Amino acid sequence: MVVSYVKNRILAGTLKSGDRLIETDISEELMISRAPVREAMRILNQQGLVTFSPRKGNHVIEMGSAEMMEVFEIRTSLEKQTLHKILRKQLLKEEDLRRLTKIALDMKDNEQTCQTEEDRVFLFNTLDLTFHKYLWELSGNVRRARILENLYYQLLIAINEDISSQEILERKSEEHLAFVEVLSKNDLPTVVHEFYNHIRAYVKATLPTEEKNFYLDC
Repeated sequence: MVVSYVKNRILAGTLKSGDRLIETDISEELMISRAPVREAMRILNQQGLVTFSPRKGNHVIEMGSAEMMEVFEIRTSLEKQTLHKILRKQLLKEEDLRRLTKIALDMKDNEQTCQTEEDRVFLFNTLDLTFHKYLWELSGNVRRARILENLYYQLLIAINEDISSQEILERKSEEHLAFVEVLSKNDLPTVVHEFYNHIRAYVKATLPTEEKNFYLDC
């Protein structure tokens, strides 16, 4: 419950790097005791989303540009492996393509229901995670999928630090639809190249001066 609460705030862009997480405030807001809150902080710490110190308490992680680039590179490498497995074992069926298409269309179609920028950010980030998580789990690698989800949230915290980088939201529905189209052709080099460009857009938005250092051996 508490873990989901914190992650939903990350998805909505309301938790940013360095933000303090006060156990008493969370327990009062959720109307629960502090014990489950402390346990949730321990879990989030293990997932690399929260740091703890005896004097300062719990805080959302902070990453420098080098650390962020490392996370981008690790995520890209692991997700590339899942794509290799999906295509080489021909795990992607017509039903999977339809589901991915529906997720991508929902990014655009459901945006009109959002009343605030926070709603809009939450909608996109939730659907973006759902889209990629679908592929991670389709590959059948449970541990890799778990690691990728943790990396996703770590990067999202970094992106949330500068909400202006979310200006790319309007283009993301079409970008995901284009990726589904590429996936349907079952051509591994093309899929990997398209995925690289997909992630590179995030690198450019988050670390514009470091983009030239982001590479993927396609």
